[in-house]
Amino acid sequence: MFFVMGFGSKDELLKEVSFRCTNCINEKFELHQMSNVFSFFFIPIFRFNKKFLIVCKNCKSIYRLKNESLEKVLETSNVTYDDVEEIIRNNNVCKNCGHRVDETDKFCPNCGNKL
Repeated sequence: MFFVMGFGSKDELLKEVSFRCTNCINEKFELHQMSNVFSFFFIPIFRFNKKFLIVCKNCKSIYRLKNESLEKVLETSNVTYDDVEEIIRNNNVCKNCGHRVDETDKFCPNCGNKL
């Protein structure tokens, strides 16, 4: 008898939300649901380890949402700092133009703005 089953991960875009990025001051974010999936014959059976993340569209910084804040965020499309559980990744970008910069740069290589 031959069975095909396995585990994988799934990233699902839920909606666009508003939040002020602590890195680049952008307010346009995407809300994602990340989860692990158990599949049987390539058909997803159940999901586990669900996490809800918001990703900055400009600098790609990632913030993890508190589970209890999810319903409010889905209804209002607005995230506050109280809804964020942790900052997972905060990239170095120019606050003026959004260009990625090195930690050692004193000026933005794209627009010349002082960092």
